[in-house]
Amino acid sequence: MQAKTYCRALKKMGVEITGVFDRNPIRGTTFAKELSIPFFPSLEKILKTPMDTALICSENTLHYDYTLACAYHKMHVIVEKPLALKKEDAKRMIVACSENNVKLFVAHPVRYAQTVIELKKRYEANELGKILAIVGTNHGKNPGGWFIDKELSGGGALLDHMVHIIDLSKWIFKFEIHTIYARTNSQHEKEIEDSALLHLQFTNGVFMSLDTSWNRPKNYPVWGDATMKIITDKGTIDIDGFGRRSDLYTKEAPMVNHFYEKPMELSMLEDFQRCIDEDLPVTISGSDGLYPVEIAELAYLSANQKKMILLTQNHSKTP
Repeated sequence: MQAKTYCRALKKMGVEITGVFDRNPIRGTTFAKELSIPFFPSLEKILKTPMDTALICSENTLHYDYTLACAYHKMHVIVEKPLALKKEDAKRMIVACSENNVKLFVAHPVRYAQTVIELKKRYEANELGKILAIVGTNHGKNPGGWFIDKELSGGGALLDHMVHIIDLSKWIFKFEIHTIYARTNSQHEKEIEDSALLHLQFTNGVFMSLDTSWNRPKNYPVWGDATMKIITDKGTIDIDGFGRRSDLYTKEAPMVNHFYEKPMELSMLEDFQRCIDEDLPVTISGSDGLYPVEIAELAYLSANQKKMILLTQNHSKTP
């Protein structure tokens, strides 16, 4: 779903797009025609081109294979979240890129939203006070397509919508998770969950709830929300990680979001380009992408066992 957004941002940046490969030729040719870029009928053919960076927005189950293939062809790799479905796969992706001397980036664009940048600055300046609790949400509508095919997605709403807020809790606050308790439910799907709720306690005593549900109606805007209500001893602060926006309601059409700050996807890709062009350290690394993968595994373990999962320094266990 993000591929079009990223490609349009790359074009705006003046980046030459070599083309697109999709294992689904009908979907791939349609995409290529809409974006006015070449379509490659096989992965092998596009990997033989002189492009220096690959952007992977495939089904989740293919992130691992595609990343290794690109790394072996000496291409830098940008992977849409989640980095992988298993932590061991994510670790091998990191090693493969390192061994082939290419950079591995993970697309966590919410870090580049102006609201999130401002929150991080205020936290680091000790302006927020002592944090007591966080209420997080990443709502949206059921995306359909391969997202609801477990063999391709690897999971439902929990996996799809936990990454951004979990990443921010570590990146902004440096909080370490002590316990995880997760529950999932399926109202409309048979193979995967379409609603999920996580309760997390951090090692410093702060707790967070995170609702990752696909519980919005079909006429809801595609991106939904990625919010945090942060409760401190000084008060509360509310942010939407997708940035400041206005919501337009009309009788004729569904509600539409109008964002009026620089798109976070554009800021992220500009930063990644700078890292590649100037050979700088990766700003959102494979290790950053590994962390939500590890937490997702533990959340599913908790949901399946209906137990709280206790994390220790080196491993997790059920109390």
